[in-house]
Amino acid sequence: MVSRSYGYSRISTSAQDWSLQLAALERVGVDDRDVFRETASGAKRDRDQLRRVLDLLRAGDRLCVYRLDRLARSQLHLLQIIEEIEGRGATLVSVMDNIDTTTATGRMLVGMLAVLAEFERNLILERSAAGRAVARQHAVKFGRPPKLTVALVRQVTLAHEDASSTVPETCRMLGISRSSYYAALRAGRQGTPSAIDPSPIA
Repeated sequence: MVSRSYGYSRISTSAQDWSLQLAALERVGVDDRDVFRETASGAKRDRDQLRRVLDLLRAGDRLCVYRLDRLARSQLHLLQIIEEIEGRGATLVSVMDNIDTTTATGRMLVGMLAVLAEFERNLILERSAAGRAVARQHAVKFGRPPKLTVALVRQVTLAHEDASSTVPETCRMLGISRSSYYAALRAGRQGTPSAIDPSPIA
């Protein structure tokens, strides 16, 4: 099977110009018909044209870009894309960065990128853990709060007043958790209709 060279070109807004990118891709042998053009932010992971060209790659093919920042904004995301390219047996060429993953220098730079991406990943995990710890100290609750409706509050209140109904039985019957049960009960006792969704239970 004859290997092919594909190009990926991205601009953030329609007001920007493709010419520099397309000229650079042409210099390294990419036919204009094989260039995938995309107008989207580099921070967006789910990009249609990028997905299309990655799915086309086969062993021996090349994916060429003007610069690495056309592929991704973060080192971690960039490394994931490179790993997918290499996993398909293809190579990556970044014209302005002078990177070609078929060369020793290119492979060394990818290795350095992997180290930096791991560092970035660890920083994100540490910051997330620290943020959760601070939030817990301030009694911040995680997760989506239960959606209270007028109907739910009314049903929980009536069930609570009925001595024959236990909390687990009511929760099971209404399909809610114990925390939702007590939240509805508090809302009913406080009489705060503004905090209650007037829509019926789905």
